[in-house]
Amino acid sequence: MKLTFVPIIVVSLFQLTIIPALAKPSDLTGLSAGIGCKNITPDTRVKNWVTGQEYGTVKDSLFVRALVISGSSEKVAIVSWDLVNAGESATHELRKRIAQSTDLKAENILVNATHNHSAPWSPEYEHGLRGNEADPWWVVRYMPPQYQDPYFQAWMNDLMDQSLAAVKSALQNLQPVSVWLSRSDISEWVQNRRPRAAVWGATGSKLPEDYNYKHSEWDPKILGGGARFGPLDRTMTVLSFQNQKGDNVAVLFQMTAHAVSIYPFYDGISADWPGLTMKKMGDLMDGQCLFLQGTAGDINPGRRGEEAVEAMSDGISKQAWKSHQYAAKIQEEGDLVCQNIKVSVPLTETGQETTGLTSLPVEIQVINIGPLAIVTLPGEPMTAIGDEIRDQSPFPQTMVLGYSNGSGIYYVGMPGEKAYGGYEAGEQTNIGTDTAGAIMAQSAISLLNEIYSKNYPDK
Repeated sequence: MKLTFVPIIVVSLFQLTIIPALAKPSDLTGLSAGIGCKNITPDTRVKNWVTGQEYGTVKDSLFVRALVISGSSEKVAIVSWDLVNAGESATHELRKRIAQSTDLKAENILVNATHNHSAPWSPEYEHGLRGNEADPWWVVRYMPPQYQDPYFQAWMNDLMDQSLAAVKSALQNLQPVSVWLSRSDISEWVQNRRPRAAVWGATGSKLPEDYNYKHSEWDPKILGGGARFGPLDRTMTVLSFQNQKGDNVAVLFQMTAHAVSIYPFYDGISADWPGLTMKKMGDLMDGQCLFLQGTAGDINPGRRGEEAVEAMSDGISKQAWKSHQYAAKIQEEGDLVCQNIKVSVPLTETGQETTGLTSLPVEIQVINIGPLAIVTLPGEPMTAIGDEIRDQSPFPQTMVLGYSNGSGIYYVGMPGEKAYGGYEAGEQTNIGTDTAGAIMAQSAISLLNEIYSKNYPDK
């Protein structure tokens, strides 16, 4: 899809006998990397935003993971929370604390949430970063704000303390590395949850009523009523940071799917499929693992329930391990780069009423290592936005994240997406105008081109 020009306001700122790809001394670049991990599981008396009741039980713990990458003149931290979001206020607070306690710049810190629905939301530490809005609407559907609750207050502090500790641990563990990349097809495990209904000429669907993941006959590979499948990013990208011995200092994997396999079948605390996948992948690849969520606004797991968590984590981790035996080395050209911009996105009437603003500043961030670019978007961007950015990026290895550095305008798609209707296009769930997705995509592409032309003029 080619973009129509939209004006942009920018505010500065199974054992397999395969020989693995191992780093040799000559493979090492000027990069160093380290990873840290800390537990952020709240007290079970903290309330579940989905039910309004106490979580009560813990199936598996929640963690913050931090990957620090250091170049010759820049250093970045990539922080992953096993939470449902990474709001503007929590991101700002963590950046401030890290910058005060380390040599990392606040703007060089990326905060991504796995979008795990079986965990708390990121709290508000400072009011006003989203105008009049404090907590997201979905947090206060079934319960009042929780800032006077002693268990939630304690967890708010613990989230920041442990996140800072994870970053400090990563800094202490820095060692020279080379970066290796592999990809594989994970379409078996994911589905686009927004089918395109037939406009005319197809009637009499034989699908049962309420044919969804709760139906006994549900199969995500089946559509009825003449509907078409929505777009799907079928790619899992794996990056390993290997030391001189060829050991994995850290493993990062990125793919796109809501963390809702165990949800809503279990009301306690769980890290869902990303948590168990990170554990299994880390064990298989003998290195601490970190997951970054992609543009998953319209993508769900293809299987649901507790058994699905086991199956999905097992399949994805083994697939990652297998694909990475054929990994390619990322060639470092120039220094590590991190740049951010803020873009004003126009709001719908509901968005204006909620925030008291006519437009909302949203952050877009790019981290660049040679041919590799990691792009962040806030909120819940849908697949087509990620596709557009990757297609237009000058960097051949471009990863696009959602759920990063803010909640943005919640769900956001490319122009025309709202016409398909559904939950993701609701008045509360999607508070940007129909042009919002194009503005964000075009801004990201412009930033990528700026970095490319400045740092790789001879390409």
